[in-house]
Amino acid sequence: MIKKTLKKLFKLMRIDYRSYYRRFILNINTKLLMSALKEQGYKKLIIDLRKIVPDISDQYSFSKNTFKEYYELKIRGMHAFQCLLMFKALDYHKISSSKINVVDIGDSSGTHMLYLKNFMKDQLNIDSYSVNLDPRAIKKIKSKGLKALLCRAEDFNLGEQKIDLLVSFEMVEHLHNPSIFFRRLAKKSNGDKLVLTVPYRRKSRVGLNYLRNEIKKKVYAENVHIFELCPEDWTKLILHSGWKIINNEIYYQYPRKLPLLRKIFAWYWEKIDYEGFWGAILEKDLTYTELYQDWES
Repeated sequence: MIKKTLKKLFKLMRIDYRSYYRRFILNINTKLLMSALKEQGYKKLIIDLRKIVPDISDQYSFSKNTFKEYYELKIRGMHAFQCLLMFKALDYHKISSSKINVVDIGDSSGTHMLYLKNFMKDQLNIDSYSVNLDPRAIKKIKSKGLKALLCRAEDFNLGEQKIDLLVSFEMVEHLHNPSIFFRRLAKKSNGDKLVLTVPYRRKSRVGLNYLRNEIKKKVYAENVHIFELCPEDWTKLILHSGWKIINNEIYYQYPRKLPLLRKIFAWYWEKIDYEGFWGAILEKDLTYTELYQDWES
């Protein structure tokens, strides 16, 4: 009744109800994000990230009109979380040379490698490689002067070349078989440290939202999550596939200081997006993967 009345009122005032409602929700989301970033200590880092890469509108396939404000802040928050994990991983890694090789598997635009090169320019000479199966992503990355390899994540292989750090952000949930991906990295790559982030879920599920929402049109890997696992299940799969976790944490997209509001915000973000993102620093460990005798490759 209230919704219908508001729609009629907006129509009389010649205001687009959907546009106004969307703007209202985005403003709420933006305020919650800003509060969460302040609470978790990411605000200063986001300012620094904007200086390095002012425009991230090519990060994903968002339209220019809807990307600003909320979406920009949402992506910067993820980037700040991911950058801090990369910095911590480099601290764990005992680097004996001033020149290191970093590989970003699933890189969509080269942004993270630009961040890392800039932050570490006084300490390390970073040679980066970006991997993606989408030619459009490869074109974007190369346009920024970075190296890029066109291939599926599961097929990535630099042969005998030494890799100091592997990173993969919001990618493994798009794979049909993340276990094979981890296993092949563990067995065939020369990297023994991997930084990983995925959407945070309390309970595991199969994603496939285009089926859930009965969308009958072509979809691509970038837009489809296959497995959305909780941290406990990712941990088991990672151990099974040749890696162990040496550090992990969660970035929340809402403030968590007040217990009652925290529960409401958690429910709200779980409904509209994700509560946040889970990140882990992995170290190669073949103990468990060698116990399993029937790997396909």
